[in-house]
Amino acid sequence: MLADLIKDLSRIHTRDIRMSTFPHDNSQVIVTGELMDTRYIKIFDITGKVLEPGTIHHIRLFCRIAPDPLRIVEAFADMPVIPMEPCRTTLDRVPLLTGLEIKPGFTRKVSEIMGGTRGCTHLATLTKAMAQEIVHGWLTEKRRNPAPLPDNLEDIKEKGFLVDSCRMWKKDGPKIQALARAIRNAGCNSPKKL
Repeated sequence: MLADLIKDLSRIHTRDIRMSTFPHDNSQVIVTGELMDTRYIKIFDITGKVLEPGTIHHIRLFCRIAPDPLRIVEAFADMPVIPMEPCRTTLDRVPLLTGLEIKPGFTRKVSEIMGGTRGCTHLATLTKAMAQEIVHGWLTEKRRNPAPLPDNLEDIKEKGFLVDSCRMWKKDGPKIQALARAIRNAGCNSPKKL
């Protein structure tokens, strides 16, 4: 097993990505993402220069998220630690995230905005990874208080980013089946299929 192969080894590099969501006002949330790359050994870069162990990248992204449709309404990023000063010039792409909806195609749009030579691959990676935190963080804030069941499955407000997002949320999967049972048990209309 692979886990056994590494149990006595020392790591040489880590990438940590941490995301958090904070309540805001008007049904909005602020979602933060932080990417940290750490090298644990000395290496030689492509020019032969010696690079000592330490933090290589520390990148932070802050997004204010609004519902209906779920979207980024404000974005800010900084780069406290970078390997080269010109890396910070890629921050000019961050304001272009404003207005971007969190829905299928989000990662493709992020690539169009800041992928390749237009931006920073690490900032683009962080932004793409934040999509799930945006959804889960916003849903957590939204569901602080009980909400009425929809009248039927067609009325699931979040279906655009939940239904068919994974095996549990597929149209005939366990989450939709549980919701259909809850609608029936509540005496609502017969749950229509999606």
